[in-house]
Amino acid sequence: MMIKKILVMAALLSVQTAFAGGLAVVDFGKAMSLVREGAKMQAELEELKADRGERLQEMEKQLMAMQADYQKQEMILSEDTRKKKQAEFMMANQEFQKAVSAAQQEVAQVGERKSMALFERLRTTTESIGKEKGYDMVIEASAVIYVGKADNITAELVTRFDAGE
Repeated sequence: MMIKKILVMAALLSVQTAFAGGLAVVDFGKAMSLVREGAKMQAELEELKADRGERLQEMEKQLMAMQADYQKQEMILSEDTRKKKQAEFMMANQEFQKAVSAAQQEVAQVGERKSMALFERLRTTTESIGKEKGYDMVIEASAVIYVGKADNITAELVTRFDAGE
């Protein structure tokens, strides 16, 4: 039992010695939402979603009108015409579903691309802060369950990033 305690203490001391310059944590998710560029990126994504949503609503409106028109005429249409109208509606519905999927995929891809570009720039600024302050390691806050003594540099990252450093 005593040997176990000694080994644990030795391990802790070696970790502490290995990071003599200190540890810092940064919350990139929070930083991305707080920097001006992050807010601009969110606004652009919302605008893209709204634009695609308007297009989809128009398509849906046309689809509903097509369905209502069919239902009004269904009883007086010949069997061949009824089948043709049903096929047209099915094709229009499939096109609508494809458009919904494509819009969702486009928004996701644009968001991912913009987020990655912003993250890379934030990471570069974080690296500069870490080097200037002499940290041995800067860790993403979401990847850590517990850190005893570590500086949180998120606020400084936001300030410096917005200042253009």
